[in-house]
Amino acid sequence: MVKYFTEEYFKQVEEKLVADAKWQQDTKGIKTTILLSAPDQGALFLIKVEEGATTISKTQPGETAEFSFEGPYDVWTKVAKGEVDLQSAVLKGQLKFRGSITKILVYKDRFVRIAEVIRSVPVEF
Repeated sequence: MVKYFTEEYFKQVEEKLVADAKWQQDTKGIKTTILLSAPDQGALFLIKVEEGATTISKTQPGETAEFSFEGPYDVWTKVAKGEVDLQSAVLKGQLKFRGSITKILVYKDRFVRIAEVIRSVPVEF
């Protein structure tokens, strides 16, 4: 079991997304980047999606992305446990979102798969 929101954890998420036929099919024709940040843990990860191929890597402050989500580790753990969904966390101000609301809503159904995969990785909080 890996610790949540670490490089090892996101490597497992990446492996699962790469092996997921539904994810690959749903992301054909998409080229985007998503930044996930838990500043209180010094954790910053960049998800790159391009034509069905996905990579996730640890990155540094100042990295830019088309979409970004930032919030405290305890909020991210609630998202991972399914206690709160990402959209609710953003609407309640628990996570800060940057990017085009219109565009992310177009991708919403596709990106639900990321949440499903995130919840499928056994983790230690």
